[in-house]
Amino acid sequence: MTANYSADELLAFLDHAAEKGLMPAATATALQVASRTVLAILTDQERADVRKLDLDAVTRRFENKRARDFTPGSLKTYGSRVRRAVAQFITWRDEPGNFRPKTRSTAAMRARRQADEIEHSSEDLTDSPRTPPSTPGTYQTAFPLRPGSVVTLLNIPDDLTPAEAKRLSDFITMLARGSAR
Repeated sequence: MTANYSADELLAFLDHAAEKGLMPAATATALQVASRTVLAILTDQERADVRKLDLDAVTRRFENKRARDFTPGSLKTYGSRVRRAVAQFITWRDEPGNFRPKTRSTAAMRARRQADEIEHSSEDLTDSPRTPPSTPGTYQTAFPLRPGSVVTLLNIPDDLTPAEAKRLSDFITMLARGSAR
């Protein structure tokens, strides 16, 4: 059987990587959101095999098409994440048994991980799941708001429109203003 290198399989790999702990869930989600967003501009034929893509050209096309929807920094980040996701997907697809994602590990991250392990070792996580399951046709993402504070968004429709994203943004802005008294 020939391995499938389609864009859909790339997204499925990132789900798998998060579920199986092959990479941190937040990392997999960030790579998946960027990949889904950038690769949405491709034709069905282009989506069939991500190995054949000129990712620099795809990123430029995405930037030209969606420049109004993102800041220049976000466009650059999305391009970088897509390149990283595709590279890791191809590595995993070629040799799944030897796959080891490249991750950054700092002293602060190691200390936080150790503190989390100690904190969670005394909890019974089976009684209180941390993240409810997503609804089919949706995805979830985590957004680091500030040090020590990550916001998780669940059940984001796969076909979220810029107008809907603006409404959500306006709602969140209202929450911030409403809490300042």
